[in-house]
This record gives sequence, structure tokens and C-alpha cells, in this order.
Amino acid sequence: MIVNAIIYNVGIFFMMMIPGIILKKCNMISDGFGKGLSNLVLYIAQPALIFLAYVRDFDKEILINSLYVFIFSIISHTLFSVVAIFVFKKAPDSHARMLKFATIFSNAAFLGIPLINAVLEETYPGSTLYASIYNITFNLFLWSLGVKICTEGRDENENGVCDHKDAALEIAREVGAKTKSGGSILKALLHPVTIAAGIGLIFFILPINNYIPAIITDALTMLKNLVAPLSMVVIGIRLADMDFRGVHKDKFMYIFIALRHIILPLIMVGAIKLIELTGLDIHPAVSTVIVIMAATPAASSATMFAEKYNCDASYVSRLVALSTILSIGTMPLVIYLFNLL
Repeated sequence: MIVNAIIYNVGIFFMMMIPGIILKKCNMISDGFGKGLSNLVLYIAQPALIFLAYVRDFDKEILINSLYVFIFSIISHTLFSVVAIFVFKKAPDSHARMLKFATIFSNAAFLGIPLINAVLEETYPGSTLYASIYNITFNLFLWSLGVKICTEGRDENENGVCDHKDAALEIAREVGAKTKSGGSILKALLHPVTIAAGIGLIFFILPINNYIPAIITDALTMLKNLVAPLSMVVIGIRLADMDFRGVHKDKFMYIFIALRHIILPLIMVGAIKLIELTGLDIHPAVSTVIVIMAATPAASSATMFAEKYNCDASYVSRLVALSTILSIGTMPLVIYLFNLL
């Protein structure tokens, strides 16, 4: 049933991309419209979704499952990182950085969280909460390893300082940190989704959920319902700008697709099953959330990072667009194989 729900909802989600493509192709929106929608999703709608996932009666099992999700999310990101860094060592430097980035980081925020909320929350209450835990790990890796991949060994502004150190100082200034070290971690911890999860955790642990006024929860619910459609419209806007000419000639593109969509997600499936064989009882919601998050396409934030740190934004945009399109078929396939096991 979950596989059928995944296929059905993936189809719905991709249909919701069409308005974004049409608006962009017909020049009916300005260049900054997509960025504005992204900010609305990331800073308003998604935190509302995450916070409401925690507004429930305290359940010890959900708390334990959250710990499992956190551990598995670290394993997942570590595995993806090691493989990507090793496999793409021989790729041209300008492409290698973005191949590594797009392989490691999935579209957990724009596709993973709304998909899990739509597919799993009713069957496995707490699934959206688990997805938020995965996203915290995503942000921790994104603002540390992600920045390092984009900047290490470069000095674009020719000021004699490695771009990675410049980036660390910039992040430290953005979050008000006084030291060079730890700025990336602070950036991740001060992400709106992380803050929403932290506040929500307080409401989950303490018996105060019933004291939230209905007008607040109703307003947050309306904002929560914006996440899926607006996220897909943003992705559609970005897809509309893509130029796929010459993609078939890039051998590293094929390796990236195989790793990001099939090999690495299935390795995570195997890892979960092996751990289960040791006798550890992993709740189906935990394993399903991890597999879905691992199987999502490359992160749309890859393009923004490429632009921010002067990497090859055009190349990574192709990676993200192709990955997003192919995920229509690969995500249901991975979930289907996971359920077979």
C-alpha cells in the first residue's frame, strides 16, 4: 500500500511542477519570484509543518524512534559522503565539486518532507517528525561538509586566504559567532526548520500541547498546507531554465545518477536490513523515512551553493534537473525493492 501511495503522490507532486514550468516558459514571473517562493517555504511554511508534527501527546516510542532516525541519518550522510568523495576524485575539478555535492545531499526539504507528510503520516503517526530529524542532520552536513566541498583549495578573490576559511568567517559573522570554528554548526542549528523542531520538541515533551489556542494551530495548518504545492512550483520554475544539450556525453553524469538514485539508496536498504538481522527492532516508520529521504533526488540547494561560492552553477543545475526528473521512476522503484525485502 505504501508503494502505491508513493507512486500516486510522486505523480501528484510532479504534476504540481507544471504550473511553475508554464509560468517561467511564458515569462509570466520575474527572475526573483522563485527565490521568494523558496523563502516562503523554507522560513514560514515548512517550520509550521515541522512544529505541528511535534504537537501531539508525549510518546516514548516516538522519542526512541527519533534517536534511531538521527543515527541512521548520520550513517546515510557519512556513507554518501565517503563514496562521492572517492568516486569523483578523477573528475574535472569544476565538475567534481558539484558531483560530490549533488550525490551527498538529497532534496530532503522540498520533496522528502512534504512527500513523507502526505504518504506516511496517517499510517505511521510521527513520520513527519522523523523527517525533520533527518533534515537536521542534512543541515549539519550541508553547512560544514557542503561548504568545504565548494570552497576548499580555492582562492577566488585572490586575497591570499583559502576560500574555505573565508566562508567559515562569513558564516560565523552571519550567525553572530565570535570564533572561526563552529560557525557552520551554528548556521545549521539556527536554520528555521531546526528551530521549529527544537520548539516543537519542548511542546512534545511537556504536557502543554492542549494550551495552544485553536486559532494558532489552524493558522499554522493553513501554512503547512502550502509546503507541497509551493515546493513543487519552485522546482518547476528551476526545471524550466534547464538546458539538457550534451548531457548524454558526460560519463560522470551517468555515475552520479547510478549512485544518487539506485546504488546508495539500496546500500542503505541493505544496511537497515542487516541491522534488523542482529535482532534490533526498527519501527517500519523509521526505516521507510530513511529510505525515502535517501532516494530523493539531488538537493535543489546545490545550485544556490554553487552560485554563492562561485562553483559551476550551470553544471550542477543540470545535475539537479535531471535527477529530479528521473526520480519520478527511481523513488518508487527503490521503495518497491525495500518492501520486497
